[in-house]
Amino acid sequence: MHVGLSNKFQIQGSKRKIVSLQFSDKTVEDYSKAMSVGNPSDLSTSPFAQLYSPTGKKQMFQRVDRFSVLQPIRKEEDKLTDKDIMRQLQESPEQKMEDQIPKPLVGSQSARSYFQHYKVLNKVRQQNEYHKINDSIQTQMLKQAESLDVLPCKLGLIKLNGNESQISINNHHYGDKYISVLSEGLRQNQGVKEFLLSNNRIKQDGAVTILSQIGKQATVVDLSKNDIGQMGVDCLCQQLQMRENKMEVINIEDNKLGDKFVIKILKCLLNTQNKVKVLNVSKNFLTNEICDQMKEIILQLDLLEELYIHWNQIKGSGGQKIFEALVENKNMIVFDGSWNSFGISEKSNCTQKVCDFLSQNKVMLHCDLSANQFTLQDCKLIANSLKPNRTMYGFHFAGNWGVVDPRGFLIIDDNAQQKVLGETLRIKGLEQVTTLRHEDVCWICEGWQEQVFDYVPDGECDPLFLHMNFEEYKQVYIPKRNDGTYKLPLMIPTGQTEFLFTVIDNQTTSSNYQNIKFGHVIKIKVNGIHVSCQLDNINFVKKQKHFQLMDKKEMKALTSVLPRTPDPIYIPPKLKKQKRIWSFPISIWFKDFRFENEEFLRKCFEKDWSCSKISKVVKNPDEFNEVKNLLWKDYKMIKETYKWYSSYNPTGDVWSISSNVITEFSSATELVDNKTFKLSDLDLKFIATCAASIEYKGNYRNPERALCRYQFMEFIVRVADDKYLKQKQANNMVESVQMILDQCRSIMQQYNAQKWRDERYFNEQCDDCLKYYKTLLNQIYHRYSVKKVKPGQKKFMCLDELHEICGQAGLFDEKFVDRDADLAFNLSMMLQIDELESDRIFQMTQVEFMEALARIAEKVSLPAAPDMSWEQRQQQPLHIKLERFLILLAQTCASEELKQQFGNPQKSIFDVQPEDD
Repeated sequence: MHVGLSNKFQIQGSKRKIVSLQFSDKTVEDYSKAMSVGNPSDLSTSPFAQLYSPTGKKQMFQRVDRFSVLQPIRKEEDKLTDKDIMRQLQESPEQKMEDQIPKPLVGSQSARSYFQHYKVLNKVRQQNEYHKINDSIQTQMLKQAESLDVLPCKLGLIKLNGNESQISINNHHYGDKYISVLSEGLRQNQGVKEFLLSNNRIKQDGAVTILSQIGKQATVVDLSKNDIGQMGVDCLCQQLQMRENKMEVINIEDNKLGDKFVIKILKCLLNTQNKVKVLNVSKNFLTNEICDQMKEIILQLDLLEELYIHWNQIKGSGGQKIFEALVENKNMIVFDGSWNSFGISEKSNCTQKVCDFLSQNKVMLHCDLSANQFTLQDCKLIANSLKPNRTMYGFHFAGNWGVVDPRGFLIIDDNAQQKVLGETLRIKGLEQVTTLRHEDVCWICEGWQEQVFDYVPDGECDPLFLHMNFEEYKQVYIPKRNDGTYKLPLMIPTGQTEFLFTVIDNQTTSSNYQNIKFGHVIKIKVNGIHVSCQLDNINFVKKQKHFQLMDKKEMKALTSVLPRTPDPIYIPPKLKKQKRIWSFPISIWFKDFRFENEEFLRKCFEKDWSCSKISKVVKNPDEFNEVKNLLWKDYKMIKETYKWYSSYNPTGDVWSISSNVITEFSSATELVDNKTFKLSDLDLKFIATCAASIEYKGNYRNPERALCRYQFMEFIVRVADDKYLKQKQANNMVESVQMILDQCRSIMQQYNAQKWRDERYFNEQCDDCLKYYKTLLNQIYHRYSVKKVKPGQKKFMCLDELHEICGQAGLFDEKFVDRDADLAFNLSMMLQIDELESDRIFQMTQVEFMEALARIAEKVSLPAAPDMSWEQRQQQPLHIKLERFLILLAQTCASEELKQQFGNPQKSIFDVQPEDD
């Protein structure tokens, strides 16, 4: 053996095997210095000291190979000088320590090298301490695992395959200790951007540990199904407030945080510059309290594309705020509001806002409203609003009334039972999540794909129908194109779709497609007739099972078929002149008429309640609120009753109830019985109610000796106090008010202006009549709307002008009196919130004028034919009465030109003409 040539020393064994001993450069350097001054004793503290003693040599060789035999050194090596030795030392490569050798984190060798590293951990620790080397990722993780007394795990950093920029350890239940180990491993690895840590028993300490470590590098943070608590929320907010924050996806689903902590996160998002595109706060016991902040999030976060609030406790009033924001939002493409309670109204108008969202929003691509306790009527409104939407490619509505069909329409079956479901299919952005077919179709989740069905005709083949197995072979008409071909693009599910064609009532297959043996009898429906057919073969097409419908970069659908595109309709030749289907949106009233929804009625009630002096009658605070609730429940009935009786004897143009009219009301409802309540008591209550509102004294809209709308409600409470409570028929004011409402209910329920509209007025025939005579109506309205219109003010008609029209037409007689004209005017006026500060209740618009004429026509009942009795005249349909009355107005109130045009018709516009074949 020759020592001093380099840091490698060779021993040749008996089997011609070369064994190398390797020392550090420092050791060799010490040896060279000692030899250069001729003092080998300086090597006594060196590893070479063992080689200088025979015993040391022997022990060294025994450790290398107990069968080794020293070979004589070649003579030419004895001639090496010190310069040669130094040159060889300088040229020898530097040995790398264990943590200086790069080791893969991903691949087949990553796990093996990790556990080999674990075996030499103590050696690596000593090397790093002596040479001051930074710990590698593996060393950091293993040291932390050792300090926490847990077994070493790969924790998603070391893996067989995948992306180094992602850690995915969902559903591993690791716990806080292992999360601490993972955090240590991430200190040297800043390349990880996505952290999928769902369902890992991460609590507050673990959340703080991992979030503090990844805050500056993470783009995706999934902490769902954990329990991060207050400390985790605080730490998340701190990371969001950092300038280096890059988070784009935040998933804290199923952390049971509640409103308080989620509101804190939402406020943090609102108050910081962030890049959040996806936010998931599902399953966190959220209520309506969250919705103000949620509304602001939707309106203000321009980058937010996906929002998930699945499985919370948000009801109608909260949902209304969310959908108000979604109507205006122009960026969000995915919304999951399933398993809440939007259908529980809570005196809100949530369903209407949902309808507005579906009909007006043009950017939403995927929406889930499953299991929200919508009523059957709500579902019908939602279905109608969804029909014109051509941009939402995925819509989920399971757990409510209705089924989403293969075209994307929401189909409501009145006879079907509402489905009771467990957990429904969860949406996941714009990705396909299943290859299975579901009753409620979603093109995105199920990966539906476009298929162009074409048929090469052999002669005449119109009509041509397509029948597909996933639609139970219902008929789909394929019309002939301008180029003479028969093609129809449709969306079909993944897997195999079987289909056949019907050509002029004959079932067949097409040679353009593959065939398979069939041999079954199937029932198909052709032109409304069920047909049984049996084919030996049937056509089929196959679609790949994994298909992404949406291009995420371009945010476009990879299909030319738009959702909810109606199938072509086959119209037999004799039916091609069929009349259009009438609906209210195409009527003459749709643009200007306003329905009284619950939200609007509530505003009217609150205004009346605030103006009244009921607090002076009901002095107990608890009873006061209960009385308010009772009156609100029957407010529509109270309002309608007031409107009817205030029309009997108005004070000038002001609708109000005088003392004579209130006596008539009490007589009809039998309030005055001359025992517990006398007529004198009624007068006292009437006077007390009129005198109580001294702050409105001098307001001409509030007569001093008559009741306005808000006073009528107060009057009922005062009578209840005197008649029932003071006479000890009730124990408190709540019972008193309930008793008077119950006693008057049978009479008050008779008054319903909207019921007459729905049953008699809002129909196709009346609409056609008004449209036909629209020129006449416009001329009469503008001709008589002049008395009280100021310069520059929009035209309106007052009560006197309607009386003038009735007089000009010669209507007044024993069957039609002034009160009838007043009643027609007032019942036609749309409800106003504030009747004390606005003249709108006296100013009739044109749509109200048309209704007033219809009510007058109903009362007058002009005969459509000679010699009709009064009973026969009354039984005529309203559109016939209205037509006769408008002809009379053309004769008596219109200009000469319109009199010639409409005043002497030869026949009714409703005379049915036989259709020409």
